[in-house]
Amino acid sequence: MTRPLRSIAPLTWICLLSVVLGGCGESDDTRTLGDWTLKKNGLTLTEDLRVAETKEFYFGSIRDLDVTSGGHIVVADPQAHDIKVLRPNGTLLDTLGGPGEGPGEFQRLRSVQVARGDSIYAFDLQKRRLTVFAPPPTYDLARTVTISAEKGYFVEVRVLGKHLVGSFTSGSVPEEGVTNPDPHPWRLIEETGTPSDTLMLVPRPRVALKSLDGGGFRVAGVPFDRSVATAVGPDARLYHGWTDSLHVVAHAPNGTSEVAAALPTEPVPVTEAARDSALEEVNSKLRSIVASAVPDTKPAFTDLVVADDGRLWVRRPPEGPSADATRWWVLDPETKTIHPIQLPREVRIEAVQNEKAYGSTTTEAGAPALVRYQIQTGS
Repeated sequence: MTRPLRSIAPLTWICLLSVVLGGCGESDDTRTLGDWTLKKNGLTLTEDLRVAETKEFYFGSIRDLDVTSGGHIVVADPQAHDIKVLRPNGTLLDTLGGPGEGPGEFQRLRSVQVARGDSIYAFDLQKRRLTVFAPPPTYDLARTVTISAEKGYFVEVRVLGKHLVGSFTSGSVPEEGVTNPDPHPWRLIEETGTPSDTLMLVPRPRVALKSLDGGGFRVAGVPFDRSVATAVGPDARLYHGWTDSLHVVAHAPNGTSEVAAALPTEPVPVTEAARDSALEEVNSKLRSIVASAVPDTKPAFTDLVVADDGRLWVRRPPEGPSADATRWWVLDPETKTIHPIQLPREVRIEAVQNEKAYGSTTTEAGAPALVRYQIQTGS
C-alpha cells in the first residue's frame, strides 16, 4: 500500500527525491550509476529525414541498414529481395540485386554492411552467401563468397577490418518443454568462405519446444528472455553483451577482448499486462509452456549500436506495455557519461555516423519507413 504524501516528513521527502535524482548533493540533471554519470539534457535528436514511399520506390520491409562515408543510406529490403541505395536527401540512387539464385540476387537477405572503402557486403541466409558490391560511384557486383557448412549452421557474417567473422549454431535439441541451447561460436572466416578458428562463444536464449502429432515440433522464444546483442565498431572489433546486465565487451579478431562498458541498472519488472500481451503473440500450442518460463524482469538492454565516434547506443526496456516512447542510453566509454534520450517506441536505431542517427520505423498505416535524426550535443 502506498503511503500518503503528507505522512512523509519534509526532510525524508527531500532525501527520497535526492535518491531518485542520484544522491544528496547532486544537481537535478545528473545521477551516478557506479562510476558512470547519467547526465540529462546532454544530447538532442531532431528528425531531419523520413522516407516511406516516393514516386520511385517504396520499402517492402527494412531488415538492416548502414551508411557510406559520403552519407548514402544502404537499406536491406528482404521482402523485395534487394538493396536500396539512397542519396543523403532520401531519393533513390540505385537498386542492387533482386529475387533469384544467381550472382548478385537474393532469396533470404538478412544483413547489409558498409566496409572496406565503402564496399557493400550483403548476406543471404538461405544461400549461405556473402555478396560484395564495389564502392561508389558504380556499386557493381564485385564477388560472391559461399560459406562452407563444415562447421555447422551459419546464421550471420560481419566484416571486422581485414577479417570476416561469422556466427554458427548447431540448432536446437527437439526436447519437449523449455530448453537452454548450447552456446554458439563466432568464428573467423577465410576469404574463400572456409570457417577457421573460434573467436568467442556466446550463450543463446531459451526456446520452448512441443512435439506435434505426426512428427516434427513447434518452437517459440520466451518473451523478455536474455539474448546476445552484437555490433561492429569503427575500430574493427565486435562488440557484444548478454542482455541480462549492461556489460559490453569489445572483441578483436586476434582474440583479445576488453570491457567497453559495465554499469549497474535497476531491474524493470515484467508487469502482468506486459506478460499477457507478450503471450498473446505466442502460438497457442506453446503458450502454457512458455508462460511458465517468462522472467520476472526485462532484459537490461535489447539493441546495441556502436557509433563512428566510439559511443555505444543501447536500447533500454520500456517501463510499461503501453509506453509511447522507448528509452535509449548513449554511453561514452571515454568519459563514462550516459546520455539518456527518448524516441518513439517503433523507432529502432541501426547506425550512427557523422552526428546523425539512422533508424527504421513504421508509418501510421504500418508501412516500413526510414528515419534520420540530427544529433546535437548540449553543454
